[in-house]
Amino acid sequence: MSPDQASFRRLIDIGIALSAEKDTAKLMETILLEAKDIGQADGGTLYIRTKENTLKFEIIRNDSLGIAQGGSTGEEINLPAQQMYSD
Repeated sequence: MSPDQASFRRLIDIGIALSAEKDTAKLMETILLEAKDIGQADGGTLYIRTKENTLKFEIIRNDSLGIAQGGSTGEEINLPAQQMYSD
């Protein structure tokens, strides 16, 4: 199997796994971790937009800094929500 075929197969497998996931929090975490892996990224963060138009940290991962907070880690994120807009 060529590298392109292997990548395509992996995307199909990820899509199948994601479509079977019923837990929204687990789904978001899986998307973040798979995207981080595919992009060979050292870290990734998932934010949720609040009704107050702020961005609330939901999942934080950084391999080189050893940070894993939110999601299934059980580690609370102690960072404040960030404003989406400035005056």
